[in-house]
Amino acid sequence: MTHLFILNPFAGTKDSTPELKEQIEALCLPDAVIEYTQCKGDAENIARRYAEKGEPLRVYACGGDGTANEALQGLLGFENVALGLIPVGTGNDYVRSLPAEPDDFLDLGKMTRGTTMTVDLMKCEDRYALNVVSVGYDCEVADRAQKNKRWPLMSGSFAYKLAIVQCLLTKRKHTFTPIADGKEIPIADGFKSQMLAVAAKGMYYGGGIKATPYARLNDGLIDFMAIPTVPISYFAWMLGSFTRGEHINHPEGKKFILNQKCKTLKLDNHGDIKVSIDGEMFVMKDPAITVEPKAFGIIIPEKK
Repeated sequence: MTHLFILNPFAGTKDSTPELKEQIEALCLPDAVIEYTQCKGDAENIARRYAEKGEPLRVYACGGDGTANEALQGLLGFENVALGLIPVGTGNDYVRSLPAEPDDFLDLGKMTRGTTMTVDLMKCEDRYALNVVSVGYDCEVADRAQKNKRWPLMSGSFAYKLAIVQCLLTKRKHTFTPIADGKEIPIADGFKSQMLAVAAKGMYYGGGIKATPYARLNDGLIDFMAIPTVPISYFAWMLGSFTRGEHINHPEGKKFILNQKCKTLKLDNHGDIKVSIDGEMFVMKDPAITVEPKAFGIIIPEKK
């Protein structure tokens, strides 16, 4: 079996690749290979190139959720492959929903000896997601956070939290209409526009925000959550609940926050809309999202 480590030098606030390379070499695995990404799309191309050899393959995406998503695209359709996440990026949200301690994903020995868990995937047009597909304000926040993380001494979590504040003034009002399992979902009474919507398999996004606390990785369903455009003062007040995952059952939140399970979801915007797929930005026209149950293998670190 080949153990392929894909290292992203640009993930996170500093280049972690020298330390990772040292740890990989210390494992003394005879079938370990190290590859580096240099630009967007490299992780996908590298993963596909090795998968095409047809041999059993474990790929370890050393970066953030975006690096893992790229590697996923390259492995789809191949047998005897599995993906491990080494979370040295900014958000590192998907591992928060996996059944292991977050620090164990940084233990390369435990990862190479780990087991495989079969998880669902979401398909958004021609792109697949492990964790989250989002539109609206939060998508704008993700875009802004990517720019913030380039600032010196900016942690991934703080980059997202700062972006939340930055986008409040100009990026809150959106016009998409959700259609779940073929049924249009009306906006809550008293509201005229949508603020954000999240289609999820994992519970967390945005650097640890528990937006979809009832999402499950392999239940065969999309967890859909949407919030209409609320006043800035109100959103600031409820931000703590949103971060902790308490917004859905909050006495006030119950009045206007939508949360439901579905198998298909369409976001009708009557045209192009910016879409974030595991933190990577795309522009799509009225994107349609489906779930593919138990479609892929994710590596869970060894438990001792």
